[in-house]
Amino acid sequence: MASKASPAGSALVGSGAGGLLAPDSTQGKVETVARALALRDEQIQAKIIYFGADQETNKELDAITEGVIAELIALQAASAKAASASDQTGVEIELINNLRGFLEKLFSPRREGFLRRKIEDIQRRITTLFFNSTLYTKLSATNSAAKTMTWPDQAVFVVLKTHEATLLDDLKTLPYANPGVLEEAIERYHRIEKGLRMEYLSRTTPELERLLAVYREELQRFFENDFRATMGEFCWEVIRESRVAAGKPFGYKLGADAFQSFRGAFDKHFLEKLVLNVQEPILAKAKDLKETFRDETLAFVADPHIFSEVCAVVCDSIYDYLHGEGFLELPPRWRAHLYRQPNT
Repeated sequence: MASKASPAGSALVGSGAGGLLAPDSTQGKVETVARALALRDEQIQAKIIYFGADQETNKELDAITEGVIAELIALQAASAKAASASDQTGVEIELINNLRGFLEKLFSPRREGFLRRKIEDIQRRITTLFFNSTLYTKLSATNSAAKTMTWPDQAVFVVLKTHEATLLDDLKTLPYANPGVLEEAIERYHRIEKGLRMEYLSRTTPELERLLAVYREELQRFFENDFRATMGEFCWEVIRESRVAAGKPFGYKLGADAFQSFRGAFDKHFLEKLVLNVQEPILAKAKDLKETFRDETLAFVADPHIFSEVCAVVCDSIYDYLHGEGFLELPPRWRAHLYRQPNT
């Protein structure tokens, strides 16, 4: 899911290495998970409406559909009433085992191509976040990092962007021999701004490449070791917390009606495991390389947006995979949302 990071959306956590909210502390990790989960939900709400309830439909078809649904609900209620507590426990266990089996298959060494593609996609998204953060966080009047300019092209770019609206308005108020001169003047302004931007970003590219190498190494380790090692516990937590087994007469698949609660629990526990296992090692490696990183780059490492993007790339692909395997039915609007996303 490609998210367009806005200047505000790319704000760093803290105003430099010293302004971080102790991200390697337990409380810091909990807050990072909560913020990343909120960002994940914001991404989804910006892309889809759960799940097209306000669309206009044919009234006659609606009446027929409502009748069919009512019959299905009655049948389901009767089945649920007949099921004993032990049956429900059995359904829950079956769902846990099935989910675990599918995830172990997806993350098995034989499917290393899947993991490689997902990590490459994550790196592209981190790159976008990094460049947006590098370009725009310094424009914030409340950001103390705005006082420190590392390069001259950076300083000129910041001034141009800060006063862009005023400068363009001033250009438009000048008298011109013909409209084409104004158009060329505005075009030239944008060429200057773009040139400064590209020159500035080229200076940060070596930092970014070192940072991406750290993320690649730690994400690879997480998925190949930590996530695989706790797969059973993870599936148990997701199925139990989402309560998707309640009232279900079978455990071989989940219907579309269960997707929202399933997704909520899955995203939450995935982010918890990700942050608890990945954030601290990445911060430690980044600090080991602090001589080659600016303070704002060290602060960027703790940005919850990064973990939200990892969740979007990996979890959306997992839901699509589970759907393809017949384990999870997806609401139509969610499927359309998935298929609009690049690299999934």
